[in-house]
Amino acid sequence: MPNSLALSNQIIYNKAIGLVCFAYRNEKGELQAPFMDYLEKYAIRERDSEKRKRHKVKQIMNLKGHLEYLIEYEGSYDKPPFIQKYHGRSVGILKVSESENLVRIAFFVNRGNTIILLDALDKPKLYEKGKKAQVDKGIDRFLDRVERYKADHESKNLSLPLIL
Repeated sequence: MPNSLALSNQIIYNKAIGLVCFAYRNEKGELQAPFMDYLEKYAIRERDSEKRKRHKVKQIMNLKGHLEYLIEYEGSYDKPPFIQKYHGRSVGILKVSESENLVRIAFFVNRGNTIILLDALDKPKLYEKGKKAQVDKGIDRFLDRVERYKADHESKNLSLPLIL
C-alpha cells in the first residue's frame, strides 16, 4: 500500500491539477505566503507537550484530507458542505472543522488548472453573545484581503508549491 505522501502526489498528477500557495514580496523584498504563515501554528515546538504534539498532527492531517478533497474535485466551487463560493465573491472557501474553530481556506483556480491557496482564517464554532456582527465583519475583511491577493497573483503570478 502506498504511503500517504505518494498517494497525495498520485492524486495531484493523475488529475493534472496543481496546488500552490499565493506569495508576494513584502517591504523588505522577502517572499511571503499567507497560507504558509497560517500553517506555522501547527509547527511542532520543543516546548509542546506530547498531547499537544499529537493534537497538532491530528489537525494537520485533517487539513491534508480536506486539501486532497479539493484536489479530487479539481477546485470546484460547488461541493457542499466542504467547498463553497460566498455570494458576490470571486474566491472559493474550503471549510475545515477543528476542535474549537472552523478553518476557512480561501482559494481560486487559475486558467492553468492550478489551485492557488490564498490564506486561511479561524472562525469560532460558537459565537459569544453579541459577537456575531464582529465575527461577520472579520470574515468580510478576510474576504476583501484574499480577493486583493487573487488580483495580485493574477498580475504578478508569484507562488510557492505545496506538497501534501
